[in-house]
Amino acid sequence: MGKAQSTQSVIEVSLRAVNGRFLEIRFHLPREFVPFESELKKIINEFYDRGTVDIFVSRKVKPGVSLAQVVVNKDLAKKYHAAYLAIAKEIKADVKNKLHFSVESIARMPDVIRLDEGTEPSLEDKKALLVAMKKACEAGDKERLREGAGLYADLEKLLKSLHAEVEEINSVREEANQNLLTRLEQKLKARMSGVEIDQARISQEVVIQVERSDINEELMRLKEHIRNYQDLLKVKEPVGKKLDFYTQELLREVNTIGSKSSVSKLTQIVVQAKTLIERLREQVQNVE
Repeated sequence: MGKAQSTQSVIEVSLRAVNGRFLEIRFHLPREFVPFESELKKIINEFYDRGTVDIFVSRKVKPGVSLAQVVVNKDLAKKYHAAYLAIAKEIKADVKNKLHFSVESIARMPDVIRLDEGTEPSLEDKKALLVAMKKACEAGDKERLREGAGLYADLEKLLKSLHAEVEEINSVREEANQNLLTRLEQKLKARMSGVEIDQARISQEVVIQVERSDINEELMRLKEHIRNYQDLLKVKEPVGKKLDFYTQELLREVNTIGSKSSVSKLTQIVVQAKTLIERLREQVQNVE
């Protein structure tokens, strides 16, 4: 929250921000402060690049201070006076004491005298509003940094766990390839039983199938994405969109590995890895 004072008013500004793909600023202002929205936006843009930011502003008149003023429309009073004289002349009325007969009656005419409630902000009020806005943004920025430190720790922990799952997948890779090789050989022998076959040709086909099902490329990309992820977390600028992109790429590679899985142990690891990536995705939504 930010607070500032003018001679007459106390102005408070509070904000609430949630992450989002684009910057959306929503103002909740007293009517008299609406003309200052563009200047308030400039201050917010110094602190936020994306997200939904709600701005709440209140203005309280200091105790013992009255902003109301009596306003006289002098031009209108003169026109009423001229009209009175014209009527008097037309009806040949006695107008010896023109001032006496006209002042009170003219003052009672519509819009000659009106009460201004004093809601329009002064230049001093405007300055106080902008000061309070900046204070609120600075306070929000401090809170964001505090939350960011906790978020960074959570993301680091999740990445470490994901890296461990990737290493586990790597350790199962040879077992998966050998399992596939054995199944293919048995399948071919069963189908070609009693038929003269070219053993070299069979071996070649088996190798081709094993290579197609090998997950080495996916593992290499997974490790590269995790390294990039860790590097981005150290950058001192908004990286939320980039992290979101890498989260999708991580999930893409793990899904591909799952589709190639031929052993239950690998499938179990893939499920665990997908769970970690989903948790990463949820947390990244809070990164600017």
